[in-house]
Order: sequence, then structure tokens, then C-alpha cells
Amino acid sequence: RCYILSNENGKIQLSLRQSRLNPKINSKVEDIEITCIKDVKKGQLVRGYVKSITPSGVFFGLSTSLLGRILFQNVSPYFVQKHSLYEKYLPEGKLLTAKVLGVNGKEKHIELSLLPEDTGMPSVLPESLGLPQYGADEEKREADDKEKSKEPKLKTKRRRGNFESGQVWVSSQLLPPPSTHFPLLQEAKPKKRKICPADENDSGIEVYYREEDEDDQEEEAAKKKPKIRKPSEAPRLQVSMGFTWDEDMNAVDIPVLNQKEESSESEEEEVPQSKLKKRTKKEKELEKQKKEKELCKVEAALMDPSRQPQSADDFDRLVLSSPNSSILWLQYMAFHLQATEIEKARAVAERALKTICFREEQEKLNVWVALLNLENMYGTEETLMKVFERAIQYNEPLKVFQHLCDIYASSEKYKQAEELYHTMLKRFRQDKSVWLKYASFLLKQGQTEATHRLLERALKALPTKEHVDVISKFAQLEFRFEDTEHAKALFESTLSSYPKRTDIWSIYMDIMIKHGSQKEVRDIFERVIHLSLAPKKMKFFFKRYLDYEKKFGTTESVLAVKRAALEYVETKSALTDT
Repeated sequence: RCYILSNENGKIQLSLRQSRLNPKINSKVEDIEITCIKDVKKGQLVRGYVKSITPSGVFFGLSTSLLGRILFQNVSPYFVQKHSLYEKYLPEGKLLTAKVLGVNGKEKHIELSLLPEDTGMPSVLPESLGLPQYGADEEKREADDKEKSKEPKLKTKRRRGNFESGQVWVSSQLLPPPSTHFPLLQEAKPKKRKICPADENDSGIEVYYREEDEDDQEEEAAKKKPKIRKPSEAPRLQVSMGFTWDEDMNAVDIPVLNQKEESSESEEEEVPQSKLKKRTKKEKELEKQKKEKELCKVEAALMDPSRQPQSADDFDRLVLSSPNSSILWLQYMAFHLQATEIEKARAVAERALKTICFREEQEKLNVWVALLNLENMYGTEETLMKVFERAIQYNEPLKVFQHLCDIYASSEKYKQAEELYHTMLKRFRQDKSVWLKYASFLLKQGQTEATHRLLERALKALPTKEHVDVISKFAQLEFRFEDTEHAKALFESTLSSYPKRTDIWSIYMDIMIKHGSQKEVRDIFERVIHLSLAPKKMKFFFKRYLDYEKKFGTTESVLAVKRAALEYVETKSALTDT
């Protein structure tokens, strides 16, 4: 039963919604039907199906006429380079929950998100893939900044320690006053010295010098004075031909001053970097607390015994804790089938068959039956037969045959079921359960005459000691499927041939009490109490007769049963006396 939405260009669109099939029933609608873009609101949680994956994102079907787009950065918190990974975990037609980030009514654009913090659902890409997160680069950059901020401090400490320990010593008597000999150093401001990698003639040697008293050297220093550079360019040292490498104090005191300049530069750099360090540390502490809270929530949810598994990871944890439980494996298969992931459901079944212990035969058989059901519904006849042949090899063949017959009958494949029953009658003709199961199948189809012929074949094939039980079972089946006259005839003929089979009398009484009239039931009781049976068995039938009259009869009928019991006791006692 379905509802036809449209019939255009030879394509029929159908709906199985209960609100359309039974509009009078005011049941709660889980997924509100979306017909136009006005039905979508920002911040709303919606469910839909994956339509396609393109370089611009994932297109998400909210209805037959309305599509939404999910950017890759909103699909998962993990960074994915190859988009083929999305096609593996987001197959076309997969049902998902998304959050509406924005709606553009004019252009009819809908932006959606699948991120766990938006939907409250697990990530579509499992954590086990080991993919990097989008925020990992920023954390790495902050760590690098921390290391860089520590380096100038270490250099400064090293320089100060060297200076204070006396490794570089300058006498105040040898140095002239700075006002006369170092006019440029008083006015100069400290500048950062950078190495320019573009200069190929750079020797890599830093040369420190100071101005001399002589006018000639002052003129040379003015000539050597570098041109005005932009702030982004690094100042470079150009050594003239007349420079001499003198090992006097004039060549020693300048590096000391430059060390002071460098220390002042590093102290100026430490201030903003220390502030940056404090800020990032606080942010990291807050982020750490947030992650701990989320982890506590997840752990509390996992510890809840009433919690139902909601993802493949949840099922993996369950089957690891109870690997021999076929119920958990079947639930895992059903989880994938709900998302139309047929191949994954097959893989779970194969994994279960390898994992369950070989001693757990019934648990393994349950998984085989589930796999047969899966192939019957979603596979082909060829794949079903392959699984069936494998199941016969690893289990009792009769059980596998019977389960496949039930699967065919429940899926209304009556022709295949009948062919399989004929194969079973040839292969297991000495087993009465096969004949009874086939009889039940025929009676469900209303083939009473075929059932009568089957009974004759069963009596010829089975040994004589099984005949009474088989006839009794056939009669019970015919009573159940309302072929009462033939069932009565079977019981009567059996009891006339075997009058002392009290078990058959008891079964006949139970069935007649349920399906027959009171007159017929009383006739059967009267026949039984007049049989020449053992006193213990007669007591059992008299007690049943009395209980029946107390429940359905009158006081007179109850007294009549008591008188009949008394007469039986008197006759028996008289016989024992004689």
C-alpha cells in the first residue's frame, strides 16, 4: 500500500508516509515533510539522503524537489585530501541527520552541516582512520611561537652571563670618553639585524668596528655609510680594501656594546611574546576543560546500560565484549541494512561466522539464517544458492533446508519452496518432521487433497512404528486448518485400531473440547470410561470427565459421572473378590 505523488514522463513517485496513507490517524510525525524552501528554517535539524558528491561539496536531498549543499569543511571535523574517501563512507542514498546553517530564499540555496557539534550525531568519518583535524595546524603554529619566544631569552641570558662573568673585559682607563670618540653610538637607535638570503657574495662573517680619531677614517666611514633602506631590507656590511684586522682593545669593545644592543632588542621582543604566551595558555586550558567535559559525557553515555548502540563503533565495542552472541551480530547487520549498506551487512555476517566459537552451533546457525534472509531479499538467486551450499557444509543439512523453506514461504516464493520440499522428501524421506512440515505448508495454501495424498505417501515411506504418531499429527494439523471432518475420521480410525492408546484419546478429547460440541465431547468420555483399561488410567479419565462436567455441565450431570465412577469401583472390587 503506497501513495502516488506524481506520474510524469513514465516515472512514478511514491510515498510510504503514514500521514498520507492514513490521514485520519493523528499520529506524531517524526520527519516533517518538506515540500518547498519555506519549510526549512535556520538552525533546524532535518533528515535526508545523500544524492551526490562533487568537487564543490556533498548534495543532500531533503525531498524529491529540494536539495541542500554541505561544504567539505562541514561534513567532518577531519581534513580529507582525497574525496574518494567521502564516496566510501557517504554512499548515494545513505540516510543522515543535518543542521541547517543558512537559507537563501531568492537563489534557493540551503547550506547544511553534518558536524557532530551541530547535529549531536557521531562523525560520518570514524576516528580510527587517523585523519588530521582542521584545528591541528593552528595548534602547531602556536607551539612554534612558544619555542621562538623562548629562544631570545636563552640568548640574552647567555650574553648577560658571559658579560658579567668577565669573559669579555674592557678597562675603563683604556677607553676614551664616549662623548668624544663615539658620537654616532649615542644617537643611534637599536635596529634588528637580519640575514638576507638573496645575496650570493655574502661571506657569512659579521665584522664589528668603531670610528677612529683620525679624520681620514671618519671620511672613510662616511663613504662606507650604507644607503637608506626600506624597513623590510636587512643592513649589510661592506668591507673596504684598507680595513686591517687589529687585535687591540678597539676591536674588542664594540662587540660588548653590540651585545647590549641585542639584549635590549630581545627584552623589547619578550614583552608582546610573553603576553601572547599567557593568552594562548589560557585558551588552551579552556579548550582542555571543554574536551574533558565532552569526554565525561561520552563516558557516562557509554556506561548507561539502557543505551542503544547508534554507530558502527558502538556495535564494534559490543561484539568485542560478547563475540559469541548472535543477537548482537544480527542487530549489527540490521543497523547497516537500515542505512541500505548491503555490502557492509554481508561483511558483518562473514565476520561473525569467523568470530563465533565453533562449539556454538546454534549461534552460528542463527547467523547463517540471517545471511540467507539477506540474500533472499537483496541478492540474486545465484548468491542465495552459494550461501545455501556453504551453510549445508557447516551445519546440519536438514535444519538449513527447513529454514530456507520457511524463508521462501514468508517471502511468498511458493514455487521455489515446493521444489525445495520435493528435494527434501527424496533426501530425508525417513524423517517424519519433513512430511509434517510439508503437510503444514500445503494446508496453509488450502491444498487439502494434496495433503491427503501426502499422508498416504508418508505411511508408505515411514516405518510402521511411526504410523500412529504421524496420523495423529496430520489430524491435528487438519483440525487447525479447519478440515475437521477428515481429521475426525483419522482419529476414529486410529482409535478403532488402537483402542488402548490413551495418549491418542487424550489428544482427541483436548481437540474436541476446543473445536467440537458438548454432545460430541460427552460421547467420547462415555466411550472411554467403558473401556477395559488399567484402574490408574480409568481414574485419570473419570477425573477429567468430572472436571469437565463441573465446568460446563449441571449438578445432575456431575452426579451421573460420580455414579458411573462408583459403579466402576464396585464392579472392579467384585471381580477381585471372586
